[in-house]
Amino acid sequence: MSDTFAIVYSALDRVDEDDQLVEPILRLMPLSGVSIATLGDTLSPETIAASDEQIALLDELQFDLSEGPSWDAVGSGRPVLEEAVKRTGYDSWPSFTEALRDHAVGSIFAFPLRVGPLQVGAVELYDTEERTLDTQAVEAMMSLTRPLSRYVLRRTLELASLPDTAQLKPHARRRIHQATGFVIAQLGLSPDDAHLLIQAQAFAQNRSMSEVAEDILERRTGYVLRDETIEDER
Repeated sequence: MSDTFAIVYSALDRVDEDDQLVEPILRLMPLSGVSIATLGDTLSPETIAASDEQIALLDELQFDLSEGPSWDAVGSGRPVLEEAVKRTGYDSWPSFTEALRDHAVGSIFAFPLRVGPLQVGAVELYDTEERTLDTQAVEAMMSLTRPLSRYVLRRTLELASLPDTAQLKPHARRRIHQATGFVIAQLGLSPDDAHLLIQAQAFAQNRSMSEVAEDILERRTGYVLRDETIEDER
């Protein structure tokens, strides 16, 4: 275990691409997938790194629905260990659990990322089967989150000083913010209502907000207001 920790810690100093961060974590925790995401009161929701499309989707669902294990881990500052999410997750996250029905996800584990009192985000792991984590594994992950939290916060602040084009990471949510601006211009809504419209469209179509945002930005979708009713002008 100590050798694996050494690999993980050194990776924080020499990583070239954010997605490289998840590789040593999977060596430490041999599950199906892992992601690192910012969310909470301090930073906007964004997947920093993801090992596969499935875990990236889990992040997107939580960002869109504003519920799920990562939100709970960030809010409580404690690990969230859901060993059989499809059987027992409905009580905590009904919409999120319902969205998992057709996906190969048996268990989910989320660990908070914090720097002092600042909520930075979460590390989330999943397995296709129902799994448990022993005490040693949970303690190992919590130890890892301390240096990782500082890395994620530093990385986010550095990117904030770059031009917008340099910030468009593969998992970035910036396109949703841009699409929100389009909707504001089209309908004269408040930012909150424009964001809610995109969220509702995604929910109704069983798609992610990122996918709906791309349609708006590429002008495949547009809105008009007729008789106080919002309609799709396409």
